[in-house]
Amino acid sequence: MSLQIILALLFDVTLLLTCGYAALKGGRPERIGAAINLTASVVTTALRLMDAAYFAPAETITLLIDLAVAGGFYWLGVTTIRFWPIWAAGFAVADLFMSIFGALLPRVPLFAYHTGLGIYAYLALGALALGTFRLPANAEPYIRNGSRRLWVQHLKETT
Repeated sequence: MSLQIILALLFDVTLLLTCGYAALKGGRPERIGAAINLTASVVTTALRLMDAAYFAPAETITLLIDLAVAGGFYWLGVTTIRFWPIWAAGFAVADLFMSIFGALLPRVPLFAYHTGLGIYAYLALGALALGTFRLPANAEPYIRNGSRRLWVQHLKETT
């Protein structure tokens, strides 16, 4: 079994474990974050299995998926009271830069390019796992929901 297959399987297991953990133990933001990660990974993998051209740096559809992931985490970061989506958005933006610069610097080996992308993907999954871990099991409903609007409303009611 080649190293690339082992690394791909390791990422898939990490993705499924992290997203499953977030879906089961997390609140609304964690479930949305898990859906963002899982959807982007499944769509990207499906595209790459259909045509190897999607492995290329800054390939348009893959770049649009990465842009949607960065936008999704940014939206989640500004609309919730959680810290981890901002980190995940930052890692997604770094992933975008890696993809763009991979295309601008053609002498970068493809393995190095994909390793860089993998590092940012693992970091985004780590942010999701840490955010889920830090959510108390007995969190109040407004905390579990994570909405800034509900949090502000709760603050007004308690003061």
